[in-house]
This record gives sequence, structure tokens and C-alpha cells, in this order.
Amino acid sequence: MTSPINPTATGPAPKVFIVDDDPAIRKSLAMMLQAHGLATAQFASAEEFLADYQPAQPGCIVLDLRMPGMTGEELLKTLRAGNANIPVIILTGHGDVPVAVRTMKLGLVDFLQKPVEHQTLTETVQQALRQDATRRAADAETQKLVKRMSRLTPRERELLGMLASGKTSKEIASNLNVSVKTVDNHRAHLLAKLDASNVAELAAMAVRAGLG
Repeated sequence: MTSPINPTATGPAPKVFIVDDDPAIRKSLAMMLQAHGLATAQFASAEEFLADYQPAQPGCIVLDLRMPGMTGEELLKTLRAGNANIPVIILTGHGDVPVAVRTMKLGLVDFLQKPVEHQTLTETVQQALRQDATRRAADAETQKLVKRMSRLTPRERELLGMLASGKTSKEIASNLNVSVKTVDNHRAHLLAKLDASNVAELAAMAVRAGLG
């Protein structure tokens, strides 16, 4: 069995959000997951979950499909429309192929049928929490990179964009009406300023920061 996901040193512990209108199922799932050291929160409806949800909270959702009011599929669509990328596991007793296909296209971790085996659920939840942790770490690195890029001068950003597009020093010099030596000097300065080892790394940084 995979061990529970540990919280980061500075961030909150991950939490499993159980969204199901059946109180007995919510309680059973919570007990099952808590036995593996996982924090849980229970919600009787999609609306109740949305009213409480904070995107900064790490975790995943174990979601029923058929609920009064907003359905599980509608909740998933609402989250994705709002750019909420929290991992979602559908757990339903009424699944069918069209619904499974539609929801998987919205980025499900898995589509499970009730009753679910204890091991299957816990392993799928662990997978979802690892996915969430990986995405959050990548997002944090991208934000750091964007902040570093914001310190570049307009000319440095222009040069970086040209390097990212694959232009040679000679082509850049011609476009900017400067000497090749000047371009090479600017490139060396960019490498040092962004702590990149080569132009390929600079290009990758530009793409990740949305400049390429």
C-alpha cells in the first residue's frame, strides 16, 4: 500500500473532499480514508461543496454523479470552467458509458463503481493526491519563473522571444539593427540573469513563462 501523501513544510495537509448525498456512504468513505491517515471533509451536495471550496487547499474530490440539485457531472464542468484543476474521482452506482466518456474528457483520475473495494479506493485517492501535489509544485515553479521574467527589460524580453523562436544571432542582429557581438553579449547577460546554462534552457523558460 502506498503511504499517505505528506503535506509540504509550509502548506496545508491535503484533504479528500467527499461529495455524496447519502450520509451513510459519506461516513463509510471517510472512515475508510481516515484509517490511512487521510484528512477528509464531507458534503451532502455539489452546491455545499462549492460554497466551501478554497482552491489553495490541496486535495482531491471523491464525487457522486446523481445528486439532488447540481449533479456530479455539472459540478465537474463548473470546476473546469473556473480553471479549478483539483483531481476528481467519480464514485457512482449508476455509471454508464456515455457519462464515463464525458467525465473522463473533463480530466478525471478515475471512474469507479459502487460498492468500491477498500484498496481500490485508497490507491486511487493516493494517485489523485500525488497528481495534485505534482501539479501544484509545477505551478509554483512557473510562478517563480514568471516573476524572474518580469524583471527583464523590454529589449531583453524581445531578445528572449527571438531566441525561443530559434533565430540565430545573425538573424537577431539583423532584426534589431545591432551587431552580432552585441546580440551575443545580451544573450550572455540573459543566461546569467535567468541562471540558464544554454540557449535551449532559455527557450524552455520562455515557453513555460508564456513568452515563446
